[in-house]
Amino acid sequence: MVENRNYINQLFASAATRRHRFGVALKGDEQWQQSWLQQAAEHIAPQHVFQLGGQSPDYVSKSVGSAKGHQLLGQECRLLICDFDDGFDANSFSAAIGCVVGGGLVVILPKKNQPTSFGERWLQRALEQLLTIEQDKPLPVVPDSQASLVEPFSQQKKAVELVRKVVEGHRKRPLVITADRGRGKSSALGIAAAELINQRNIHIVLTAPSIATVQPVFEHALRLLNGAEQTQGCIVFGESILEFVAPDEVLRRLPKCDCLLVDEASAIPIPMLKQMVEHYHRTVFSTTVHGYEGCGRGFTLKFQTWLSANRPGYHHYHLEQPIRWNNLDPLEEWHFSTFLLDAELDDVASSVGDGELELLDKQRLFEQPELLRSCFALLVNAHYQTSPNDLMLLLNDDAIRVYARFEEQVCVGCMLTVEEGGLSDELIADIQYGKRRPKGHLVATTLANQLGLAEAAKMRSLRVMRIAVHPQRQRSGVGQTMLSQLIEKGKYDFYSTSFGATDELVSFWQGCGFQSVRLGSSREQASGTHSLIMIHGSSELIKQTRVYFRQYIQFSLPSLFQDIEIDLVRKLVAQEDAFVELPNVPALIRHYCHGGASYDSIAPVLDSLWKHSPEFVSLFSDLVVRKVVQGYTWQQCVEEFALTGRKQAEQQFRHDLKTRLLASQPSSG
Repeated sequence: MVENRNYINQLFASAATRRHRFGVALKGDEQWQQSWLQQAAEHIAPQHVFQLGGQSPDYVSKSVGSAKGHQLLGQECRLLICDFDDGFDANSFSAAIGCVVGGGLVVILPKKNQPTSFGERWLQRALEQLLTIEQDKPLPVVPDSQASLVEPFSQQKKAVELVRKVVEGHRKRPLVITADRGRGKSSALGIAAAELINQRNIHIVLTAPSIATVQPVFEHALRLLNGAEQTQGCIVFGESILEFVAPDEVLRRLPKCDCLLVDEASAIPIPMLKQMVEHYHRTVFSTTVHGYEGCGRGFTLKFQTWLSANRPGYHHYHLEQPIRWNNLDPLEEWHFSTFLLDAELDDVASSVGDGELELLDKQRLFEQPELLRSCFALLVNAHYQTSPNDLMLLLNDDAIRVYARFEEQVCVGCMLTVEEGGLSDELIADIQYGKRRPKGHLVATTLANQLGLAEAAKMRSLRVMRIAVHPQRQRSGVGQTMLSQLIEKGKYDFYSTSFGATDELVSFWQGCGFQSVRLGSSREQASGTHSLIMIHGSSELIKQTRVYFRQYIQFSLPSLFQDIEIDLVRKLVAQEDAFVELPNVPALIRHYCHGGASYDSIAPVLDSLWKHSPEFVSLFSDLVVRKVVQGYTWQQCVEEFALTGRKQAEQQFRHDLKTRLLASQPSSG
């Protein structure tokens, strides 16, 4: 007991001196573990002892379930107990350890049963890299306390200055702030907002994937604004306002403001970010580039490249110094390494090489961690939502397969797929009556339930969950080749995919021979996009989905999808046989273009024209798409296109029809 007590003293002392956090794996019987934990808790003020999973003893001040670690976000502790025997959720664990401050410990009680899946074995191997304290075994060496301490707030202060400069300096000079977790980027936004509000009357709009994401921004602003009034998503201080507006609402309503702050920008589709930059001349974008919130490196590559060309005066600032702990924190390094969040992309040869698609079995990925790391790096880079849970799912779920393409030992493309379908008549009936929704059969159940195609759920299909191509190989045909090889080698009735729809992604999948079958009716909270299902196949049943989707999208564009992006509208209504010879434009529309008739007279003719021949939409201007295809009112058109009123809007509408629609055809009466 005395030996353990002395060891715990040394452990906390070393952690405090370095302002680091240590991870400890505690192996032994339950009574011994609880005794050790109680001794550790005696070093900590009671309000700073948290627990994740398991039954918490009296000395724990805050306890959450094994999958509820996100509930600890924004709080601080010095001892976090994690009971893995109660279950393990990698995202929850990643969120929870973020609340531990420098000088603290994360003590893990490993699962008592022997690991069975590759994910469990991966985690067990990772735990062996922590300080392992085992009952009746010699104690490990306490890490030395030699570490240079860095002033934690210097970079954050610089970030605050740069945010203020966006408001106080020249227009059209956006700021991009990137940071790992725990660097204080969200609090920097809140501090800067408060300082600006304290000095002037100002209206600041704050947007992010969800209001929960920006709670730290509001908390830090409120702390510096004595007497401010707070309501849900809004702070009012005198004549000044800091308010949250969802991303799609920002672009739909275009609220007036002096500055737009965009937090976790990598979780918002890049086309939406571009629209924000073009409309608002004082903008700040911040995003996480590592950690469970998402990687953001695809964002930095694509969005910042666009900013360089379109806003050459933009500024980028990267926060490296953690706020809650010191540099080179052992726990953070272990966490990033374990869940491959620090996986970096390898450089590839300048010329595109040949490469066959390979199926990588789980045993090989487990035994060759660097192989898995190179594949996962592509997924993290390409998909902002890639998280620690995705790594565990990849290793644990036998239905998920990993395909990769290599060029000279470098992974240039990676795909995750899952088998679907083959469902029984009884299960399909339950699906169609809304009684059951079997996990892992997203497309099969959607086709059976939402489109009434029971046969699709009986068929064997393969869904592409994720596809990622090395940035140095994008737009070189690698992704299309991989999908082509996958389909050639497979023996499935059809292939499918589901993703947040943007015109760029729809173009890619259309180019690979996939067709749209179902667009989700509401925007996903995380991405701000509608989820789109696309399929590839040649059966009669697959052809039925094309007929259904055409009816569905034409009916829904003026209602459910009135606010989706114009370029996306063009992609969704496009037909495979587009650009065939267009039918003649009716004479009534020709008369209208030259000043005759009225809009109300030609509206049903225009509506019938594009629905009968969707290829016409490619000739429509943005104004005509909004008015005719998406059913905007004249007032909505006036607001979106910055026109002076109904008269100017209709003049522009006539001009667009005349110059784009009529010009595409030989002149006739």
